[in-house]
This record gives sequence, structure tokens and C-alpha cells, in this order.
Amino acid sequence: MPLFWAMLTIAAFTVGQHVYRLLGNTAFLPPILTGIILVSVVLEVTGISFDTYMEGGQYLHLMLGPVVVMLAVPLYQFIHVMKKEWLRISLAISLGSGTTVAVAVVMAHLWIGNDPITVTMSTKSVTTPVAVTVSEQLGGISALASAFVIITGVFGALMIPPLLKSVRLDDPKAIGLTLGVCAHAIGTSRAIELGNQQAAYSAMAMTLTATLHAVMLPWIM
Repeated sequence: MPLFWAMLTIAAFTVGQHVYRLLGNTAFLPPILTGIILVSVVLEVTGISFDTYMEGGQYLHLMLGPVVVMLAVPLYQFIHVMKKEWLRISLAISLGSGTTVAVAVVMAHLWIGNDPITVTMSTKSVTTPVAVTVSEQLGGISALASAFVIITGVFGALMIPPLLKSVRLDDPKAIGLTLGVCAHAIGTSRAIELGNQQAAYSAMAMTLTATLHAVMLPWIM
């Protein structure tokens, strides 16, 4: 039975990919969002608990880390260029990731005022495996961390490219860095569609942002 839930998840994501292509690769409905909706509907209709689902879902959850590592492939293609810009890239990622955390924490504290939610919100721009782990360490809500990450990724992938274009900052490097810092894996998947350079810079930004948050958030929060 656990394998059934793993296969259901894969099937739901596959359906999401088909829907995504049929709609012209619109950022409004990425495959991961469609997959989540389909799995949620099945669980709600059947009355299956999340714990039961995760008996199979855990197999896919364990693969999230290796999948992130695979993003080193596009990164390798532009590593020689990045070495020459390491200072600018480091500053952009440090300031960008710091700003995302600060804004999220302040707004959550002022508007919601719930400490676990505020802590969880601080991980919203980190890829899911890191966000869940860090959230648990800080006393946040791991399930909610995943939801925040997905929502942030969807909106980031949707808004960042046209927003940067509107202010004439649509250089491939800038788009890639912004997608990686603010929209993590979902943003990186969007960057892959935009071009190899965007994908490389996004993968690098996402990886460094996740590392920076994993090290700094437990100390800051």
C-alpha cells in the first residue's frame, strides 16, 4: 500500500506536466501545484490521513535532496564565468536572502503575531528539504513550511521575470539569481525554461541561499 501513494504522487505530477504544456507553460499553474491539488483531493475524498499517505510519500521525500544536487549540471557550464564575479554574486545572494527573511518575519509578526508561524515563515524562500528541517529545528510547523515554500515559489516564478523586465533588469544573470534566491526550486525550474544561463545562476543562488539559511537561521531566530 505505501508504494501506491508514491505512484499516485508521480501520476499526479505527470498529469500536472501535461496540463502545464497544454496551457502553454503558464507560470500560473506549475506541475507541482497541479499535483498537490490532485493528491489533496484524493486524500480528502478517501479520508486517508496524511500519516498514512506519507508511508509511501516518504520515498519521494527522501529523493528531494539528491534531486537538488543534480542542479549542479547547469551550474558547471557557467562556473568559469561565476568565478570572476564571485564578490558581486555573494553580495547579491547575501543581501537578497537576508531581505526575504527580514520582510517575511516582520510582516508575519505584525499581521499574525504567532511565534511558530513567524518562525516557519522565515524559511519560505528555501528549497523544501532545507525549509522542513530548519523549521523543525526552530520550533516551527514543518507541514506549513512546505506550503509556504510552494506558494512563494509559484508567485516568484510568475512575477519575477516580468517584474525585472518592466524595470529593465532582465539580464539572464539577474533573472537567474533572483529566481534562485526568492523562488528556490520552482523558480529554478522556470529558469531552466528561460535558458541555460538563467538556469545555472538560479541553481547556484538557490543552493547558496539554502546553505546560508540553514547555517544562519538557527542562530538568528
